[in-house]
Amino acid sequence: MEEIIIVGGGRVGIRLIDLLNKREDYHITLIDDNKKALSLIKEKYETVDIVRGNATNKTVLENAGIENADIIVAATSIDEVNLLIGILSQGYHLKKIIARTANPSHIKMFKKLGLNEVVSPELTTCMDIQKLIINSLSVKMLTTGSDDMELVEITVKSSKVVGKEIGQISPSKDFIIVLCNKNNEDIIAQNNIVLSKDDKITVLVKSNKIKKVKKYFTKSGLLSSI
Repeated sequence: MEEIIIVGGGRVGIRLIDLLNKREDYHITLIDDNKKALSLIKEKYETVDIVRGNATNKTVLENAGIENADIIVAATSIDEVNLLIGILSQGYHLKKIIARTANPSHIKMFKKLGLNEVVSPELTTCMDIQKLIINSLSVKMLTTGSDDMELVEITVKSSKVVGKEIGQISPSKDFIIVLCNKNNEDIIAQNNIVLSKDDKITVLVKSNKIKKVKKYFTKSGLLSSI
């Protein structure tokens, strides 16, 4: 039996449970932080295990059994959350990591970060995810709480970061660099990449820290550290 973790008890997550619950070869665990939604889902799907919490927290993923899971599906309505879950999940021995994206422009970046199973657009999401799961039969930034995350592209200007390796800067408590574009070539962010002036970086950042993080990378003399 395949162990499947679904993150997100919204429309897509529920539809996916409907599709997979008809088969006997899957055991499903659902992660969500909405108590009312989880109560309704548990009432309808008695065989589905429920874990309440924020799946961008490694402890919550482990409580859901990710260490023994075969597949995880990040099916929330927020691309940034699905991306972070995908990044965290790469630290486990999963057969497949599937991420939902509502924004087709994010597909290329998701794949560059190792999330090769990316599903969009919304109208075909559930059936596409089901096919990916059925066919499968043959970073360190841990957030806690409910902080919103956004993907932001920043052009490096500050003398405080130019010449530094990514590993000296990222991850921090507020952001993680996920991509670096040098000379029009996208490179997955690795610790030994040295930032140059006018490099374009894609950063996963807490929504309430965007202004601060942008200044850190673009304005010399404003911030000495972050």
